[in-house]
Amino acid sequence: MQSKAAKWIIIPVWVLLIALVSACRSDLSDESKEAGMTPATVTEESNLHGKAADPLGKYDPPIEVTAIRQLGISTKFAAGESIEKNAWNQLYEDEFGIKLKYLWVADPSQYNQKFNILLASGKLPDIMPVDGTQFKQLVEADMLADLTEALENYGLPITKQLLNKDGGMGLESATFDGKLLGIPVTASAVDEAPLLWVRTDWLQKLNLPEPQTMDDVFRIAEAFSNQDPDGNHKKDTYGLALDKGVFGLVPGLQGFFNSYHAYPQIWVEDQSGNYVYGSIQPEMKEALVKLNQMYQTGQIDREFGVKDAEKIYQDINAGKLGMLYGLMYAPTYFADGKKLDAEMEWKPFPLPSIDASKAKPQLVFNVGKYYVVKKGMKHPEAVVKMLNAFSNDWDRSKYPLTAINQDGDISKWLYALVAGSNPTQNLEMYERVSKALEAKDETLLDPKAPGQRLFYDHILNYKKEDINSWGYLRIYDAQGLLYDYNKKNGFLMTAYTSGPSETMVEKDATLKKMEIETFTKIIMGEDTIEAFDTFVENWKMLGGDIITAEVEQWKQENSRKIMEK
Repeated sequence: MQSKAAKWIIIPVWVLLIALVSACRSDLSDESKEAGMTPATVTEESNLHGKAADPLGKYDPPIEVTAIRQLGISTKFAAGESIEKNAWNQLYEDEFGIKLKYLWVADPSQYNQKFNILLASGKLPDIMPVDGTQFKQLVEADMLADLTEALENYGLPITKQLLNKDGGMGLESATFDGKLLGIPVTASAVDEAPLLWVRTDWLQKLNLPEPQTMDDVFRIAEAFSNQDPDGNHKKDTYGLALDKGVFGLVPGLQGFFNSYHAYPQIWVEDQSGNYVYGSIQPEMKEALVKLNQMYQTGQIDREFGVKDAEKIYQDINAGKLGMLYGLMYAPTYFADGKKLDAEMEWKPFPLPSIDASKAKPQLVFNVGKYYVVKKGMKHPEAVVKMLNAFSNDWDRSKYPLTAINQDGDISKWLYALVAGSNPTQNLEMYERVSKALEAKDETLLDPKAPGQRLFYDHILNYKKEDINSWGYLRIYDAQGLLYDYNKKNGFLMTAYTSGPSETMVEKDATLKKMEIETFTKIIMGEDTIEAFDTFVENWKMLGGDIITAEVEQWKQENSRKIMEK
């Protein structure tokens, strides 16, 4: 349910993405020309080593490229358009001579099943978007084309730049034995960092200070639960939001554990330099004990174990919850509550620490999708050309944003088979908008990045009491915290920055289910804290030790690659 609500912010972020890409493309236009990257015709006889290699060249005669893909059931189309007939497919054909043919399209609930059937048959399409597990399966089956030279020879400078903005982690995760076997979608890891969100109107009403330490957090949770912050003379409010998923995005307990210097569900380096799974480390125990105390004293909803995230959002908007840990776009779930109660005010805060050492928000490896090409495809560079199509600054008279990006409530960028991503786009937005607001000079905004203007205008509109702009202001505040963390190297990135290992593919879902069940029982008091030690033993025995060995092997191989460079 979270992804549905998150569209409130995803749309403007993607508007920003296209514009940022356009700006970068313009900045690099001279470099492209110097490299011989001017439009030309690529004949069927052209090869990756020939002089005819051209990122924007057109196949003559045209080639047919088969594909499969996911498509959400809520995806909208303009009259006369479909996933087979739209501006992106026309662009591929007109500009590149690529005739795109979908073998099938499935909604996310059916995609994995259909993909597994396809994998078993061995009859793959030319291009496929796959998740990390599917990618690993295809790699192990030796069914993928090497895209190393395709990207090197056909990738536009802006395409390569965007793929490396995460420090090259995504590309490294897609490289096996020196071969690039997929194009990663490098989403922002920073945007996945947990923050603390608090109802500051309740703080003011109860005369409480803003949280700076974990003791402050505990006092706030107790007061929000017992001092009637909503003023209805009933004990019906809770201090800390939690749902049955425990480690969701909004809400989630990652930030709470980070405050104890514990890092669940990521890999961290121990004092001996080994990579270990954060959820089984002893630092987790103290936080679990405290959560159990908060549950027993009514600061956490007694029914959280049967409530999903959607139910938590209903409670928040009904004014029953006052604090949570969650991502920067958390206000997207509070918008209805703000409209119902204009006094409702949420504010993001850095993670307080349990001691004198600063708490570090954890970052996950955030490559969830790869574009892959079946082994033996005659033109594997076609996938790179399609990624260039997403990056290139096209003539807007020929390809207006309403045709390939956003047209009212119709998100046409979704139609592109191969889409790029700028993992630092929101950090760049915050920097530009901050300078423009401080100087009161909108000319400091990038005119080719409409997302910057979007946030700038909404922030000014909210100062004029436009309640519809409230969410943008709060997200901007959260981005400010993330910007500061990033500038001061204040995050803790997972040590394992690759796709799932062989045993992760087989065992990870079972191990994580056991983890959530154990932690839930400890928090609710159904098990004592000693159950944590039993969980650690079982985790190791049921596959965790093998996974740890695989992670160690990856670490050694990765270290060797770095030394060779």
